[in-house]
Amino acid sequence: MAQEESHKKVPVTTHLFQRQIDQLNRVAKELKVTKAVLFREAIEQLLKRYEEKQLDIGIK
Repeated sequence: MAQEESHKKVPVTTHLFQRQIDQLNRVAKELKVTKAVLFREAIEQLLKRYEEKQLDIGIK
């Protein structure tokens, strides 16, 4: 069950600059994906980058 919970999607609220939202909307439209897909992809890349720096953030 712990693995199921780790893959459960949960809502997240954040504040971005209008310029970032506009750019994100353009990229999402061009790629024909949702902004959520882009956010998840970006977060995965960010977490992997920090994992490579040997930070103990719990992703392996």
